[in-house]
Amino acid sequence: MSNGNFYPLGNAAAGSRFEVYPEALRAATDDVYAARETVVKFGIDDLSPMVLRDDDVGLLGVQSDVVTAFNDAIAGIRDKTGKGAVQLERFAQALDKAADYYETQDEEDFKQLRAKEEGVN
Repeated sequence: MSNGNFYPLGNAAAGSRFEVYPEALRAATDDVYAARETVVKFGIDDLSPMVLRDDDVGLLGVQSDVVTAFNDAIAGIRDKTGKGAVQLERFAQALDKAADYYETQDEEDFKQLRAKEEGVN
């Protein structure tokens, strides 16, 4: 039976032993930006030349409307890659913001330790 308290990262009073390293967040941010660039490149460079024309499919292909279906499918994939790139951008920005926050926390902790050390000497 739960006591109603939920500590996803451990009980802070008991010491969660959970640490965040801003430099690791920065490295992850770089990786997410790189993934975003790969997705953008795929959508622009790889999918742009993929266009089907009536000449490419012959009479039966034209009659079955395969050209429109293919081109619509490619357009849908390009749309999804664009939306995916936007989501990756937002994720990278959030990671960067988290790194900023934890760097600020580390600086504050360092200042407090320095102040205590100077007070002891």
